[in-house]
Amino acid sequence: MVAKDTKIERLAKRLADARSRRVVLVSHCLLNQNVRYLGGAKCAGVVAAAVDPFIRDGIGLLQMPCPEQVAWGGVLKRYILRFYGSERTLTYRMRRVLFPVFRLYTRWRYRSIARRVVGQIADYMRSGYEIVGIVGVGDSPSCGVSHTLDLERALPVIAGIDLDTIDPPTFTERAVQACMVEGKGLYVAALQRELTRRKMNVAFLEY
Repeated sequence: MVAKDTKIERLAKRLADARSRRVVLVSHCLLNQNVRYLGGAKCAGVVAAAVDPFIRDGIGLLQMPCPEQVAWGGVLKRYILRFYGSERTLTYRMRRVLFPVFRLYTRWRYRSIARRVVGQIADYMRSGYEIVGIVGVGDSPSCGVSHTLDLERALPVIAGIDLDTIDPPTFTERAVQACMVEGKGLYVAALQRELTRRKMNVAFLEY
């Protein structure tokens, strides 16, 4: 093992290049707004304000998977869309049964994603790279660091919207801003648990 490590160190010195050996993990939607909830994209693609400081400092950007895309039915989160305007349907009347199951399912999927991502972090650390931090998204039910969305509070709002008259500002105000609470999103919480389990310390930042 010592000989192998020595060989790697020798090669790293001989083949030194321009890399900074510094990496920041970034929530998927900060580099790709196309996965945001309908009505929630603030720009066409990349949120430049969120990542430009890292780019200027020569820090590599590692885009994490969008946990909601993985767990909630793809880019449009089709599992969630079923509840939009569902106030008078059987789906909504069954919410007290469906919602706890949905939350358990989400936590299970997020735990799996978090383990893969923390595995990547461990690989970088073993290779001598600095993990500058993990950047989450404020108000997100999944990626919020200090502010998240209370899904249980948002559900009746989502179910009660009028599909023919709703618009992005109204939806964001009623279903997101009005349901914001302090706390961590479900995916960020899963990441922190996995990091703690593996005795790894990485800073969390919120955009």
